[in-house]
Amino acid sequence: MSEVTFATPTNASTNATAGKDYLIYLNTGATEANPTWTLLGGQRSGDLSRQADEIDASHKTSGGWKTTLPGLRSWSIDLESVYLAGDAGAKFLEAAFLAGKRVHIKFEYPDKSYITGWGAVTECSLKTPHDDVATISGTIKGDGALSDVQQPAA
Repeated sequence: MSEVTFATPTNASTNATAGKDYLIYLNTGATEANPTWTLLGGQRSGDLSRQADEIDASHKTSGGWKTTLPGLRSWSIDLESVYLAGDAGAKFLEAAFLAGKRVHIKFEYPDKSYITGWGAVTECSLKTPHDDVATISGTIKGDGALSDVQQPAA
């Protein structure tokens, strides 16, 4: 069979990306300088949230309107994965939670570019419904800033 090619739409809305193409990795290696990135298997969601505290800068001469400045920033990842027996990523996440250790994470975009950061596993739950698959869910709260977007190694 000959190779098939497909036209690419020029509509700007085709630049949307599928959530399934964003992945979370955990550094299961011994150092930050030479990470061993292990995929958290069975991912269903990995929601990255970046926030800033609100500083009220309103005053009597602001015309009766509230003025807000951004304060301290933070980030977190809420995640859920199908619990795959023996998955190294899930085992590492659970171990970090139980040991009270921070984790080094990589949040990968569909084009394989990524950001990294350190965070604390502040929630780690195993759900085992009788009529569905078992899932592991959790929250990683950031410790400091996330890195700038990095391009994948060639």
